Amino acid sequence: SRISRDLHDSVLQSLYAIGLSLETSHHVSASPRPGTDRAYTAAVDQLNHLIHEVRGMIKGLTDGSVQDVNLNEELRKLADSYEHIGGITVALGLQPSALDVLTREEEQEILNIVREALSNCVRHAQATHIDVTVRAHHNRIRVSIRDNGKGFTVTDSGPKGYGLMNMETRARKLGGSLLLQSKPGRGTRVTAEFLLEPILAPV
Repeated sequence: SRISRDLHDSVLQSLYAIGLSLETSHHVSASPRPGTDRAYTAAVDQLNHLIHEVRGMIKGLTDGSVQDVNLNEELRKLADSYEHIGGITVALGLQPSALDVLTREEEQEILNIVREALSNCVRHAQATHIDVTVRAHHNRIRVSIRDNGKGFTVTDSGPKGYGLMNMETRARKLGGSLLLQSKPGRGTRVTAEFLLEPILAPV
């Protein structure tokens, strides 16, 4: 109850305030630069989508349900948003048979993992192209996010960022693991893999 109240009174109200500030700044701009309207529309669309997600989280916390997610649709919206804002190409390889067997919780966690990975690509990798795939192999689901950015040296001893720890936690929540692969000048690949629940044969 406290978390849902905080989300409503703090996060949601702050998002509304940001939206009003964006709208005001856009209207008072005397000489908008080329592409400003497109960037403004993309930012507003992303903000409205985020508000919708937060409201869904509040509802889920209140009634104990898992927010319903159409993973195919949400990943395509996410890719469009980053292409408009980040100036990159996002290619989706979504295997229909893999998406069909996912639970609502699995879809939500996969969406959050991909969202975090894309955010890292745009903010840190200086990438121009990202491949996102969701595929099934026997009883395993593999989610891969690979970019053509500057890459870095992966070390086991170095501190992990908050985003990476979140992705690892989400993968473990699904009973799986997260693998980070990168080399300087060779881009970065994040792979989350987990087992599907076994289907019991009829007795």
